[in-house]
Amino acid sequence: MVWTLIAGASVLLGQPAPTRPSLPDWLIPYPGAAGATTVSSALVESSYSAKAKPEDLSEHYAKLFSANGVTFAANFDGLGTSIRASLPECELLIKVRESSSGTGVKVSCASKELSAQQTGSGSVVVVTNGSTNASYGPASRSAGYYLKSAEEIKRYNEEREREIKAEHELFERQANAKMREYDQPVYPQSQTQRAVVGQSLTSNAPAAHYRDDAPPLTWPLWLVAPNGEQLSAATRSTRGPESSLSRKYQTTVPMTELQQFYKQRLASNGFTIRRSSLTTGSTTSGIKQNAMGEVEGDRADGSGINPPTTTITVGFSRSYLNEPISVRITLSVRGSFGR
Repeated sequence: MVWTLIAGASVLLGQPAPTRPSLPDWLIPYPGAAGATTVSSALVESSYSAKAKPEDLSEHYAKLFSANGVTFAANFDGLGTSIRASLPECELLIKVRESSSGTGVKVSCASKELSAQQTGSGSVVVVTNGSTNASYGPASRSAGYYLKSAEEIKRYNEEREREIKAEHELFERQANAKMREYDQPVYPQSQTQRAVVGQSLTSNAPAAHYRDDAPPLTWPLWLVAPNGEQLSAATRSTRGPESSLSRKYQTTVPMTELQQFYKQRLASNGFTIRRSSLTTGSTTSGIKQNAMGEVEGDRADGSGINPPTTTITVGFSRSYLNEPISVRITLSVRGSFGR
């Protein structure tokens, strides 16, 4: 109905009716993947995930374009590969992104009118029928290195990884140099100093202490990894009145999803969230990525001002761009505290 009204209004105003976009029949998803498609009057979008490498997906579409005589352009946009082509049916944009489950693909087919409103100036590498001929416009001088094939995408990512690793090592050396001034020895206090400190802490009130009523130190069945990753064997530790169990694993799940997963797990099992944070790391090339995060919550297992308590802390971090995220989960318990 909406499309009919738009077309009718265009006729009444003396303007040609906008072209309704549609995906060509030959533009099929990667083998084994099924896309979910949404359609509007000016835009058709299809999204899916495939258990394959990003360069395999890029090569899949390059072969489809070559077989159908379609000229296309591909470039690395900082997050993945963007492929553009102008078809009789619409203006086509394909975004290929690496994800935790493999590779995600989003195919957008916009009407010529909508694309003309949204497209700015600038050129990218142009590939015609799979050849290696390339043309560069003004955008290539300011927007970075543009890619034209799956092999070049792989080579570009390897170069960026080496650059990021070198920058990280330089940062560590500089940080260590700055921290050397704090490596000076700390000498013990004299007997006179210790006596003065001891007198200031002396009180007629009974000493406060932890009671032997800590909750059982057992790993709950719901404290797991989001995608069924294998947790390491538990490591037990005791510090003062607190006992703890720690387990580790590695995952490719994005940090934002890890943060939300454990916040929901803790909250749904009676824990109060005390801390939840994410921090990003950056390189001189301008690439930013979540590098460190934490979720912590505790649960009172009794009554009183300082009751027996169970605390769960989940920390996640990575040192280099796109490497797996290391996750450490610590479960600790302590008894009630009082005089």
